[in-house]
Amino acid sequence: MKRLLYLFLISIVVIMTSCTGGTTMKRAPHLSDTLYTAKAAMKIYDYNPTRALLIIDSAEIVGNMSHDRADYFRAKIFTMTLEGMHLDSAQKICRSLMNSDYVKTPDNKESVLDLLIAITRRNQDYEQWLKWSTEKVELCRKYDNEVEALRTEAEIGVVLAFLGREDEGLKTIDNVIKALDNTRKFSEMDACIIALRRKVDLLQQIGQYEAVIPVAEKIIEKTNDYEQHPSDYNDGSYREPSTANVPDYCSFYRVKAYAYLAKAYAETDDIDNARHYLKLFEQSRYGQTFDGRMMISTTWCKLGDYDKMLAVYDEAEKYMAGDTINENYATILHNRSVAAEARGQYRKAYEYTNRAYELNKLLNSEILEGKAHEYAARYRAQEQQMAIDRFTMQNRMQKIIIIVIFVALVLTILLYNHTVFQKMELSKKNLALVKMIDESIKKPQTVANATDKKISSCLSKACTLLREQPEMTVVDVAKEVGLTPHNLQKLFREQYGISLREYINSHQTGNVKEKTDGK
Repeated sequence: MKRLLYLFLISIVVIMTSCTGGTTMKRAPHLSDTLYTAKAAMKIYDYNPTRALLIIDSAEIVGNMSHDRADYFRAKIFTMTLEGMHLDSAQKICRSLMNSDYVKTPDNKESVLDLLIAITRRNQDYEQWLKWSTEKVELCRKYDNEVEALRTEAEIGVVLAFLGREDEGLKTIDNVIKALDNTRKFSEMDACIIALRRKVDLLQQIGQYEAVIPVAEKIIEKTNDYEQHPSDYNDGSYREPSTANVPDYCSFYRVKAYAYLAKAYAETDDIDNARHYLKLFEQSRYGQTFDGRMMISTTWCKLGDYDKMLAVYDEAEKYMAGDTINENYATILHNRSVAAEARGQYRKAYEYTNRAYELNKLLNSEILEGKAHEYAARYRAQEQQMAIDRFTMQNRMQKIIIIVIFVALVLTILLYNHTVFQKMELSKKNLALVKMIDESIKKPQTVANATDKKISSCLSKACTLLREQPEMTVVDVAKEVGLTPHNLQKLFREQYGISLREYINSHQTGNVKEKTDGK
């Protein structure tokens, strides 16, 4: 029997196992399982921005991202890619975010400000560029991020130069370099290199090429020292590269410095040094890229290396694909003209020069027109804001007037009630006093001398007349008791502590009350 029972139990277990063996428990899906995340979009946004935008839209739809966060990433993609065709959209999004709860977090606000700075830099809107950069400096200092504040101040120096304040701009950058130099921390060193690059840009802009040389040499000195002693600079900042990437970091900035030196020596006619640094640049990995060759193209033009320059310009025009209404193409036309003239191709030189002239004229007119539209828009916005301010002020004044009227009414009511109460209290007091006076008149009084006796007798008689013959006037009563009206009133107050008029009024009030009570 036991064997049969065991066989029965084993059969049940086998049957249950066979029935459930093909199924496995699955965990509930999470939002993080989806491909629609900010991380996924940011991995591809630089080479596939359209797909990145679709990922952002999907991430918002499935709930992986808030609307404001999604808008931030859209603005970032619009700013950094798509050939700058959507900078207006990016700026509109960023301005909206600046008025939302999204920027209540300092890191979020700084990120949005970085986008606004990048947008205004690309649009060459120097006033707004200065505005947002200044706001970022204030934000960084508010939260004790001095290095980032100084990094942004270096950019402000460049903006000031674009606004025609070159000396002020150079002084600002020099102050930043002074504050960051001689500190062996990666964050400070990196910010100092950026400030040195800003200074080079500014010096090149105003044509002070001799002054570029020591600044570029300073960049090389800093990168060399960091490359040799990276552990001395370790500070754990988020910008710090990994140990494996330190050589690439140093090479990038050192090669940039080679380009600065090659250009500076070429512009100051020191051909040997120019060739030396040009060779170092060309041998670098960055120098062989399209961006690197475009960077050095003006130096090639200055040194007469026209074949190299024209080759990279041919490549650049392919990338432009007909989009040639820009300053870069104007520079290309100018340098092509220089090359054609140097080779005796004067007709081509004339054609390039004429095209460059027409393009610059068009660009200037577009800039002026854009500025006109911008100022008109700002004027309309200012008018709208003034109208809003006026309406707000009118509402505020109306509220203030209503409050003042209400307070005045309340005070008037309180004052009136207080006055009535005081009169009632005085009336009660006077009635009690009059009663005491009348009772004292009826009682015989001991008087010290004849004069006091006469005064007391006159006052008692006056009280009796006023009480029993209310139709008599004070003048008649005074004449009846042998006193002048003035003396009667004076003596009455001195004797009884109330005025003659209060005594009369109290009796009249008392008489009225008695008549009313009698009815």
